Amino acid sequence: MSIRIKLNSEIGPLDTVVVHTPGKEIENMTPDTAAEVLYDDILTLSLASREHQQLKGVLSRVARVIELKDLLAGVLEQQKVREALVSELCHLYGCLEVRNALMEMPAGRLAAQLIEGTPKQAVSLEKFLSTSRYAIPPLPNTFFTRDATMCVNDRIVIGAMAYKARVAEALLLKAIFKYHPDVESAGFYYDGTSNQDSEVTIEGGDLLVIREDLVVIGYSERTSVAAIDRLMRQIASQGPVRHFVVVEIPKTRATIHLDMIFTMVDRNKCVVFPPLITGARRSRAFHCQFEQGEVAGIQEYPGVLDALGALGVDLEPIACGGPDAFHQEREQWGSGANFFAFGPGQIVGYEHNKHTVDALAAADFRVIPAPDLIEGRSRIENGERVVVTIAGAELSRGGGGCRCMTMPLARADF
Repeated sequence: MSIRIKLNSEIGPLDTVVVHTPGKEIENMTPDTAAEVLYDDILTLSLASREHQQLKGVLSRVARVIELKDLLAGVLEQQKVREALVSELCHLYGCLEVRNALMEMPAGRLAAQLIEGTPKQAVSLEKFLSTSRYAIPPLPNTFFTRDATMCVNDRIVIGAMAYKARVAEALLLKAIFKYHPDVESAGFYYDGTSNQDSEVTIEGGDLLVIREDLVVIGYSERTSVAAIDRLMRQIASQGPVRHFVVVEIPKTRATIHLDMIFTMVDRNKCVVFPPLITGARRSRAFHCQFEQGEVAGIQEYPGVLDALGALGVDLEPIACGGPDAFHQEREQWGSGANFFAFGPGQIVGYEHNKHTVDALAAADFRVIPAPDLIEGRSRIENGERVVVTIAGAELSRGGGGCRCMTMPLARADF
């Protein structure tokens, strides 16, 4: 099972994608601990799993779908990797007392344990009195596979996560992409887990690959300008990316990442949250051009569409929530602008954002309910524009959409 990293766009025909089906880590939250892991509420696992199976079922019809936990189990078969990763996690959370028990687990069970959470051992009064049930906490954000790892062309970026609750995810993914015997890449552009500067943070929801030489990056609540400067230099020094468009978005819960307000859905179309992309309050954008790894020029634009247009990427915006500002606000909160493309003009998103789906239908996207595609009642013709809709009322309560839940590793050129 060779996995060759190749990602030159947001919309090229999908070849390989990584997902994580929600597991017991979702149930290992309480209302009191939800905020610690960046949730507004607790989810019901049975509902979330059922919805996620629709996403996985759709993707399995068009591409190779790999479970993150299977990749993790694969690298944990290597004793040296297992020792290093377990030790790093135990040091991160100050729980060396659980190390030996973890080391003795079979690789598959250990992979699950590291995601689901490791119960604490009361080896001290401090730990006995701790309100936490876990030595290594559960990772309920793992099903948002996008954020801790980014693929750009033939290389990897490991996220520098904004909150400690997600650092372990980045460590797990670094081990996978560094040591898995089936993963072929040209190496890392940037490893955020080696960063000791709390001001340097970057997450995958803020990075969109538009074409081989052009990347868009969100300057957001989770991605700092210091990290963007560092990442741009690292990428530009190794090529072929020379153009970066940086979009400064509000640092709020609703807009934690750029892909919550802007996603590519076709060669010349995108879904946007109008107030921040096309409206009077639109987020300004900066074109940073590099030559030989150094900044050759920076130019400000009123918005991302203006900046991309100047670089030869003319996009027609489709409004998340349709034309009504009230529906735009409601559906953006429900990840209505967060679509994942599995081919040019072929996307998957949540069915509950019905005004957004209607806007896509008006733009000549045929609407296919996920069960119809999965069960063979509908098929997608070559070159046809479609939006496949999945159930997502429970998943969206976790704060993300279909792009958030997918980590594409390879796409074909188009």
